[in-house]
Amino acid sequence: MSVSTPPMLSGALPIIGHTIEMIRSRERLFKRGYQELGDLFTIKLGPLNVVVVTGAEHNKQFYTETDKSLTMREGYDFLREAIGEVLFTADMATYYNQRPVLLEAFKRERMVGYIDAMNSEVSRWLDALGQSGEMDLSAEMLKVTQSVAGRAFVGEHFREELGEEFWKLYEAIGASMDPILPPKLPLPKFIRRDRARPKLIQIMSKVIAKRRAHPEQYNDVISILLHTPCKDGTFMPDKTVVDVFIGLIFAGHETTAGQAAWLLASLIRHPKHLAVVRDELSANMAAADEAVSHKVMSKLEYTYWAIDETTRMYPSADTQLRTVGTPIEIGGYQIPVGWRLMVNATNSHKLAEEFSDPEVFDPSRYSPERGEGKDPYTIVGFGGGIHKCTGMNFAKNEMAIITAKLFQQFDVELLSDDIRVITGNGANRPSAIRVRYTRKD
Repeated sequence: MSVSTPPMLSGALPIIGHTIEMIRSRERLFKRGYQELGDLFTIKLGPLNVVVVTGAEHNKQFYTETDKSLTMREGYDFLREAIGEVLFTADMATYYNQRPVLLEAFKRERMVGYIDAMNSEVSRWLDALGQSGEMDLSAEMLKVTQSVAGRAFVGEHFREELGEEFWKLYEAIGASMDPILPPKLPLPKFIRRDRARPKLIQIMSKVIAKRRAHPEQYNDVISILLHTPCKDGTFMPDKTVVDVFIGLIFAGHETTAGQAAWLLASLIRHPKHLAVVRDELSANMAAADEAVSHKVMSKLEYTYWAIDETTRMYPSADTQLRTVGTPIEIGGYQIPVGWRLMVNATNSHKLAEEFSDPEVFDPSRYSPERGEGKDPYTIVGFGGGIHKCTGMNFAKNEMAIITAKLFQQFDVELLSDDIRVITGNGANRPSAIRVRYTRKD
């Protein structure tokens, strides 16, 4: 057995290593590493040695070794400072103790209520657009997914209960999520984060108090967090409920917003695929303004392929990180304790041996005839294994409803030529996507 570590990528600078290159474009960094060194290579991020892994085989080991040789907590200091020590930002015992509460919030039976919330808020957005105009899909998706998260998690009166101040404070939290810089640096974005958190807790304390006083009147996610026992039979205290709620808003808002914008832009860019989606919608929806029911959604096969293709090409979470707790062998290399392992979607999602024409947006690659991407560890935009994103179906259903209702009611023309991936704070997102829209007769 080899005792060597994966080779170090060229270009590491003294002290800071590859940090600047990572900040400028981690996609270029990862692609360069794969071209020079293959499936496994090491980069330096300050004092940390980070092994970047590519491909389904290594991805599978990354996810299945989690909780054995690999731990999640140490790699997410930036999230812990933003949302607190909950779920995977907490120690492993706390994570497993809280996990049943999260599973309860996203169990299949509750999805019907969430789908109603999605339909209501997407319809509200479309009704406000008028007959024609121009808009930035990236900005609009942030608003729509924010409203959906608010209504699904707090209920139909979320605007009154949370107020505009909540979202302004939440923006400070989201803007602070920087996976590269130490999260305790005295930078303006981190100072704004630390000032926003206690104010958010004050707002949420009033919302929680109403549900404690009248539990029979509420059946929303906050109520689930309050009244569902953890694994050990105890209940989350109010501060933990607030922290989990903020984490869910982030996961159910910003990550979905970016992928929804990319999905719409990709379909507009590729009329051939948009035509198939529209035919599928027409065949399964009697009227353009009807609600997209769970029954209808189960028939939108090509639409969901388009969603999967968007996850492949434009994942909101293109990297995931683990810390080596006990020595681990991967690909013939020995990874020491304290090193980090990083899954990267940049390379895994574009492997020519897994995907034909990998740089091309093509939902039909998932058809039974072609069957690409069958290995569950080939596409890792939502994670993998038992730690796969609990809200994955929530996000996919929301994107399906946005797509169905928009393209049933409007003709949309893309005006932006150069759409770029913006990384840095929070989830990956597209740059401005300007479109012109006209309501159908």
